[in-house]
Amino acid sequence: MEHDAPRGTWIGYRSGPGGMDHLQPDARARVERQAAERDERRGALLCEVHVRVYARDADDDIFVAFPDGAVLGPESDEAQIAAAVARARDQLGRWR
Repeated sequence: MEHDAPRGTWIGYRSGPGGMDHLQPDARARVERQAAERDERRGALLCEVHVRVYARDADDDIFVAFPDGAVLGPESDEAQIAAAVARARDQLGRWR
């Protein structure tokens, strides 16, 4: 039996062993195809912008990480990193 999630919700599967083992082959193929199409639309990962907010600490953590395979790195032009952080800030402003 296949379940269609209501619009506005999402289902995530962890990568690696066991992440989608419970899915039927056709459902797994569909999820993998959708993920590949999404990745193609998005393009390469530039970097990760992390924001951590704590209950009792006014000094929240904000930092940029450069995971393996990211286009940008610590040695990248600061203007490129700042532009990526600005994009992240804009996206965070749209979060609801």
